[in-house]
Amino acid sequence: MTPRFCILRHDHPFLHWDFLIEKNDHAQCWRLLSQPVCGVPIPAEPLPPHRLLYLEYEGPVSNNRGAVIRIAEGTYQVISEFPQFMIRLEGLVWAQFAFLDNESPKQVFWQFSRTSDRLRKH
Repeated sequence: MTPRFCILRHDHPFLHWDFLIEKNDHAQCWRLLSQPVCGVPIPAEPLPPHRLLYLEYEGPVSNNRGAVIRIAEGTYQVISEFPQFMIRLEGLVWAQFAFLDNESPKQVFWQFSRTSDRLRKH
């Protein structure tokens, strides 16, 4: 089975976007601190694993944690894990690849791209 991904627009505790990728029995998740666009490093914060239901969920989040709207979804394939985690995205019109840049222990960035070439450094 091909693993899934999604991007959720989340309005709590402030407006951000959650990028989730399916990994076995959970979804790895990062809070994107700006709107995901192609070719720009997006500052991100790793979040605890999420339940797989969030890959398909839209609506209110329990315990008054706002609401989520799914703005993108599809499947992905891991292209490389080292030295840079890179995935190929299926189902996203504006980008076909995503790169995780975590070289700095203090800040993580996701970059979305139309090509598999490593994107410019921030």
